[in-house]
Amino acid sequence: MIKYFQKLRAKKGFTLVELIVVIAIIGVLAAILIPTMLGYVTQSKVTSANSTAASMKNEIDAFLTQLDTVNKGMKKGDVIATLTLTVTGSTWTCSNSTAASFNDATAGWTTAAANITATSQKKGSANHLEALAQDLCDLFPEIKDGAITAYLRGGKTFGVLYVNGTSTMPSSVAVTWSSTAQWPVGAKWANDTQGICTTGEIIGTAPVIQHDSGSSTAF
Repeated sequence: MIKYFQKLRAKKGFTLVELIVVIAIIGVLAAILIPTMLGYVTQSKVTSANSTAASMKNEIDAFLTQLDTVNKGMKKGDVIATLTLTVTGSTWTCSNSTAASFNDATAGWTTAAANITATSQKKGSANHLEALAQDLCDLFPEIKDGAITAYLRGGKTFGVLYVNGTSTMPSSVAVTWSSTAQWPVGAKWANDTQGICTTGEIIGTAPVIQHDSGSSTAF
């Protein structure tokens, strides 16, 4: 029994100095790692938004190609159009800036699509905006609120902007668009991080707009 108590007395805990040193080390590591982790989270969100924008661009291209086989797609040459899609509470709408740019203008590209949902069954609709909105609604069920702008030229999707979490494209996001424009024109990220606009929203782009590309206009 005496030996047992002697062993207990021989055991020592950490000194106050040792504890302070350990706490200081943990504090330094936290100060280094936390900002780094926050940066990784933000970058992963930008990457995800860019991936979604690219998938949308591919789907719109496939949709236009399918219509082109029956001469209902977009006219060739330098004709342009802008498709605007909004998602509010999983309900999609789609409108077109220039119906005259399409072969099937009066029949399928004039009346905006509205109230497209996962159960609205508008795939293959004679209203091409409805059919397109239904395709995208079915492909991206995870989007509950969002805003998409697709720039078209000569039958192809030249660029897509996508923001998740709001049905309104931020006013700071503006791309000059013309029949001879390259993608993007006048685009420059105002913040230090690619994909973050001046109002703080994450914007997915396809093709990806690199940081500090373009000229004076800042997203």
